[in-house]
Amino acid sequence: MQKKKVDLLPALFLAVLLLFGFFYRLYGLSDNHSFWTDENHVAIFARAILERGNPILGNGYNTGIYQYLQYWLSAASAKVFGLNEFAIRFPSVIFGVLTIWAVWLLGKELFSTPSTSEESNVPLRSTLPPSEVFIPLVAATLTTFLKIEILWSRQARPYQVLQFLYLLGAYFIYRVAKENKFNWSCFLGFLGCGIFASLMHGLGLVIFFSGFVYLFIFRASWFGKKWMLLGISLFVLFGWIFKVQILSVVSQIGKTNNLFYYRIFLTHNYLLLCLLAILGSFLLFWRKKYSELLLFVISLSVQIIFVSFFLGQTFTRYFYPVFPFIIILASYGIWGTGILLSKKVLNTKGSVLSFQYLISFLFIFILFFSLWKSDKLSLFPKKIYSLNADMQEVPEVDWKKIYSFVGLKLQRNKDTVLVANWMDTPIWFLGEGSLDYLVRWKETPLDYDYFSGAKLLPNLKEFIELTKREEMGLLVLDSWDNKIPEGVSEYCQENLKKEFEIDRLYPVQPRYWSVTVYSWGLD
Repeated sequence: MQKKKVDLLPALFLAVLLLFGFFYRLYGLSDNHSFWTDENHVAIFARAILERGNPILGNGYNTGIYQYLQYWLSAASAKVFGLNEFAIRFPSVIFGVLTIWAVWLLGKELFSTPSTSEESNVPLRSTLPPSEVFIPLVAATLTTFLKIEILWSRQARPYQVLQFLYLLGAYFIYRVAKENKFNWSCFLGFLGCGIFASLMHGLGLVIFFSGFVYLFIFRASWFGKKWMLLGISLFVLFGWIFKVQILSVVSQIGKTNNLFYYRIFLTHNYLLLCLLAILGSFLLFWRKKYSELLLFVISLSVQIIFVSFFLGQTFTRYFYPVFPFIIILASYGIWGTGILLSKKVLNTKGSVLSFQYLISFLFIFILFFSLWKSDKLSLFPKKIYSLNADMQEVPEVDWKKIYSFVGLKLQRNKDTVLVANWMDTPIWFLGEGSLDYLVRWKETPLDYDYFSGAKLLPNLKEFIELTKREEMGLLVLDSWDNKIPEGVSEYCQENLKKEFEIDRLYPVQPRYWSVTVYSWGLD
């Protein structure tokens, strides 16, 4: 009966964390703050599903399997809650809460205490839980309240689902590798995680790569002729299905090196967490827990290699799916340090286990205090979490207010042409076919943008010709975009009328990006 009571406490603690996690992620979401550019993209195809039954625009444009599952999740949510920002973002809230559970599940599986461990030889004079409860609950607590985790649980993007599936995939492949008899249910679970993740984003393919590398290292004897044939068949199948994403990644080989960027992201924002994770890695190596250590090393290393050397753009959200692995490692570092220091007083006074917990809780306090002081931890729920709290990456602008203004202008001036340098936003706010011209570099042989159907204006000369040819026009110019043709911004400032300008979404932001609405020929 006592054991059931003790086992019940961690379950209750986890349940409380899940409730807090849900509330913190949901709080303020119904304010329906404007989408940012990439969220508009998801919303457009979710609307297309509701209108046509498939994520296909009226002009026939679709993204194939890219983010396919994301569109359907958002559309299903919009079917229930209505087509608004809250509904499109809500699936990420659910998977953000599930991620807390997945962190606990993986941590519990990795650090369950065998009877032969060093802890079993210590007289238990405390009712505090052992490592298989302490470590996952510390990691789950951090996941619940870290701002970066809350933030991405509130975006209409696939990265929160990816994070959940990365963790679940690691759990399944670890189970497969550690059992002597091949566990088909866990292997199929691993494959399912990889498939679903790949339907969310091309980065989902990393699950397959990391998992099979890990399996090959620890179960090389399983890779006979039949398995090699199956592996080659799966590789060819997925290579054909995801050929666009794979070719895009391969084309970046040797062209990019973003390692410095991600190092800055981690060391300037989460230095103590990373140091504890490194300490945890050393402790795993010292205790010869190689299967646990390599699961972390492979998962983190493969992701870092992919985002640093195979992806042209630098965004923290590309690294985000593996961020909980650092959290779990750091939690083990805290626990392992407590064990290490407690051994120093083994033959002195007091309970070794009690001293171990004292040291561990001291480290927890220091870590939480450090994260709180650096504004990385949310002790109280907030309605606003900035995308740029860690790195200055994404313009957070009130596009809803911008296109409310533009839409009103277009209604009053029927013959006005609409020009922009970003194609997603006008389609979402004004409808498909609303954008007439796209002022942007020409990246394909086409003279029009296939996504929006707008005619391309790839240089200043063609833009000037448009302003002379069309009597009335509106231009929405986003200063963040680096593909605006040279000279266009300067020409607009000197020759066109500034109608409207906005540089923020929230009252206080880490950085402001201006979006300006220019006009010609309008009263």
